[in-house]
Amino acid sequence: MMDDILGGRTDEESQSFSSFSRVPHAVPYWNGATYGAVAHCLASGHVVGGLELAKLRSQIVENLGVADAVLCGSGSLALELALRACGIRDGDEVVIPTFCCSAVVPPILAVGATPVLADVGEDLNLTVETVAAVLTRKTRTIIVPHLFGNPADIEEIVELAAPRSICVIDDAAQALGASICGRPVGSFGDAGILSFGKEKICFGLGGGTVIFASKTSQAGDLALHMSQPKFWPTLQKLFSTLMWDRWRRWTLPLQKALSRDDSPRPDAPAPAYRKETMANLNAAVARTLMQTLDENIGARRLRVQLYRELLGDVDGLNLITHRPGSSALAQVIRIAPRRRSEDPSIAVVKALANAGYEVQGSYVPLHQLANCAMCVWDRLPYADRVWADLIELPCEPGIALERVEQIAEIVKGTVRA
Repeated sequence: MMDDILGGRTDEESQSFSSFSRVPHAVPYWNGATYGAVAHCLASGHVVGGLELAKLRSQIVENLGVADAVLCGSGSLALELALRACGIRDGDEVVIPTFCCSAVVPPILAVGATPVLADVGEDLNLTVETVAAVLTRKTRTIIVPHLFGNPADIEEIVELAAPRSICVIDDAAQALGASICGRPVGSFGDAGILSFGKEKICFGLGGGTVIFASKTSQAGDLALHMSQPKFWPTLQKLFSTLMWDRWRRWTLPLQKALSRDDSPRPDAPAPAYRKETMANLNAAVARTLMQTLDENIGARRLRVQLYRELLGDVDGLNLITHRPGSSALAQVIRIAPRRRSEDPSIAVVKALANAGYEVQGSYVPLHQLANCAMCVWDRLPYADRVWADLIELPCEPGIALERVEQIAEIVKGTVRA
């Protein structure tokens, strides 16, 4: 059966075929304008400081219809600054989903608060019910990520939090361009955050943004927590992103030979972040990605729709539904084992890898990670039940539709086998 899935190739032939991936993992969606912006910054010497920063800030304010925005060096720092703007301090509790990126935890610890883990619903996001179950008299903030670009129930969570004087942070790091009833995700709650980092909708050179729906004196104070980025580390980030991410299809064999993989594993500890402002070079790249955001999201939604048409009726396989307004970062599928001895999700990942498609399982819940032992939690039944069965299928605009069809055929064939 596996020979049929791989077109009759032997293991040796498959290994040779996959030296250069048909679809490598999470390649940034850049175009000529992006490279032009990089060249202009390098030629002008405006790598760290420059006009692109103010232009990006204005673009974000206009696109999201918000009152203010503060640019910073990373999405993690943006989250820390949002917590500070909400007045979070020692002894406070901050609610987050157990099923999310571990990079959410360090900013909470940085302000002296305690992360409290809540379960998720069927779309893998927080719900009103899972949040209400973990609220205490110490709860001061709820962080609501929109995982995989899929909008969460943030309006209902805001309604739950407001009478209790609990702040809500709209974490749109994975959902830039998503919307709820026409209102951009990131603009709900007391503050919001965006990210231009690795594996995001607008995957640039890094950087984050704190956004405020209404004018606040807090925005100007946040700069006090940041230093200016340095020239050489900024250039190193550019070359690293080009080599190991943008040109990943061609450099993947070299990465394997050097045992180098900059893509964090779903269960990898969150990397440390610098408390710096955003570099002008990063802002220039981010501006070009914002300009193609509608095209980017439209292509992703088309791929989500195609996965649903091709895989929606496969027995034993469930697709996590994208709500209207989703920015469709990835299509997550769940493959439930029929017997305890089976692990079909691993079989699917291996079959795709052998055919040249670099995919991965999804997040390991935070309460399962040794480095998140400082978090607080009780029962998290849904996340515990489903996480090991999940796989993230790619939706990047650079993936041809025929590749999506081939991915679906391999998934379908492996599950049925």
